[in-house]
Amino acid sequence: MKTRIIEVCDAIFVDVVCEFNDSTDIECGGPATLGYEFFISPDDKDDIKSNIMKFLKKYNRPFIGMSFIIHKDFPVKNLWSLEKIEECINSQEV
Repeated sequence: MKTRIIEVCDAIFVDVVCEFNDSTDIECGGPATLGYEFFISPDDKDDIKSNIMKFLKKYNRPFIGMSFIIHKDFPVKNLWSLEKIEECINSQEV
């Protein structure tokens, strides 16, 4: 049996709320709000809010609010870079 080592860190979960969901979708089990979710490195936290706000404005996306939560033992290989976040906001409307 082969053992793999997975590098983990205490990532920051960024929840970006852009708009309220349609009531019919909510009744069918959908979320109350729509937006984006990213996991970033603690090293990138300093200017992440201003960068995300800049990307939302650049691509004409609505904005309601943003929250941050520490997520323990998150795989480093799954962290989002600023470039990947911008690409996501550009390519996926909420």
